[in-house]
Amino acid sequence: MKKLFSAITLMLMSLPVLAVDEETPVTAPQVDADPTALILFACVFVGLIGYYAYVIWKSEQKKNRSK
Repeated sequence: MKKLFSAITLMLMSLPVLAVDEETPVTAPQVDADPTALILFACVFVGLIGYYAYVIWKSEQKKNRSK
C-alpha cells in the first residue's frame, strides 16, 4: 500500500512538468504609466506628515505654557 501511495504521489507531482508548453507565452505590451498620480500622492503624503508634526509641536507648546 505504501508503494502504491508513493507511486501515485510521484506521478501526480510530475504532471505539471509534462504539461509545460514549448512555445513562449504572449505578453501584453508594456504601457508607460503617467507619473502625475505618484507625484501627487508623494506631495500629499509628505504634507500630511508635516501637518502631523506641526500639530504635535503645537500641542507640546500648549502643554508647556499651561504649566
